[in-house]
Amino acid sequence: MADQSTVREIEKYVLGEVWTSDEIYTNLRYICDDLGSRFGGSESEHQAGEFLLGKMKEYGLQNAHLEEFPVYTWERGVCELTMLAPVERQFSAISMPFTGSGDVEGEMIDIGEGETADFERAGEAIRGKIVLTAAETNKPGEVTLHRTDKFRLAVEAGAIGCIFVNKNPGLLHITGSLYAQNPEGTEDRDHEAAIPGIGISHEAGSMIRRLAERGTPRMKIHTQNKTYLSRSYNVVGDIPGQHPEEIILIGGHYDGHDVAQGAADDGAGTLVGLEAGRVLAPFAGKLRRTVRVICFAYEELGLGGSWKHHERYLDGDEKLVFALNLDGAGREGKDQITVTGDEVMVDWFRGVSGDMKHAMEVRNRVGTHSDHFPFFRAGFPTATLNTMGSTAGMIGRGYGHTEADTVDKVTLRGLQGGAATAARVAAYLANVEPFPVERRGTDAVIAELEKVGQGYHAHHWSIANRVR
Repeated sequence: MADQSTVREIEKYVLGEVWTSDEIYTNLRYICDDLGSRFGGSESEHQAGEFLLGKMKEYGLQNAHLEEFPVYTWERGVCELTMLAPVERQFSAISMPFTGSGDVEGEMIDIGEGETADFERAGEAIRGKIVLTAAETNKPGEVTLHRTDKFRLAVEAGAIGCIFVNKNPGLLHITGSLYAQNPEGTEDRDHEAAIPGIGISHEAGSMIRRLAERGTPRMKIHTQNKTYLSRSYNVVGDIPGQHPEEIILIGGHYDGHDVAQGAADDGAGTLVGLEAGRVLAPFAGKLRRTVRVICFAYEELGLGGSWKHHERYLDGDEKLVFALNLDGAGREGKDQITVTGDEVMVDWFRGVSGDMKHAMEVRNRVGTHSDHFPFFRAGFPTATLNTMGSTAGMIGRGYGHTEADTVDKVTLRGLQGGAATAARVAAYLANVEPFPVERRGTDAVIAELEKVGQGYHAHHWSIANRVR
């Protein structure tokens, strides 16, 4: 069990510091309002990385540094979507990251929600056509296909283009990165998607479907975009423990999509981790294990930062004991811990929730599209701390991956609550002895992936987007 006296001392200080400071909200406003979207591999992302590094040093985190890695990035250009039949009409649309340049024209096939069964029903009818599908349908409690899986199924079925519809109303375009058609290639175009993928609003999708009732729909997609080699930086800093080689890793991703500020996804989660680092820094040497704060880069375009950082623990002297992902933390609502395929840790976190006198929802679910995934795949114990109910009544990410992911969707209270919980949970993780679980072998990871219909060697968008 954790040394309760040490943890209680830390908790009292943490709660006082977090709830009497607006530092976290000031930081959010700066990276969003001043620096912008922080799109992976862009100058905005680089500026944010330097800012976060400066803050880590200011807050007293030790060994603070940038962890550089090569990436392919993408610049948005022209995107035009035109219905040619049964009537002529233009629709507002945006290219999804890694869509290349060119024109495609063909008959459109509507496969509705775009789940596996929808693709199976359509079968050969997809070949040579432009697919229309919902971008996200994962309402709370449901497990459905990720956008990149839908795109993969469309490509494999022979589609020539893919139109993703936002399920949430509000004239908001939906975005989200695609994956490289030839990951091993050395040309820029190798790292573009095999076919164009574009995002449209709920309202545009509804109108296209109404017009399609008049006759066979025919669409044209015109795009002009640029893909090129760049770099990104994780930002890393430590609160050393009594056993400094044993690491509790906490953090979110600071990059966002270019159409928005990325305030909730995941500026908030990143700054929750940074604030947890600020208030834990005075306790260097008092916890058994090192708490390592990381601000992941390039998550939205392929989990690049977490793939890079996880390599550090594969054969090195440091032992990664646990990784706590903060993607989605810091919003208004109830805190939730999602353990990645480990019932022992589910029970442990429920016990911690009771010890903290802070009710948290704890569940067990293997997700594969956020920064915990590379660590989980390598066998390291992981979980994600986020906020339930922040976009109640909305589908998928809510305002995430749209123009509406802006600072006004995030509150100081939500940020403070997330930071207080993250810091307290980190203290428990850093001080419990013995630790409840160990790193798993590949066979155990494969078994957990198979439970959710995933394969260890199956196609994954983030693996395809890694620079070799």
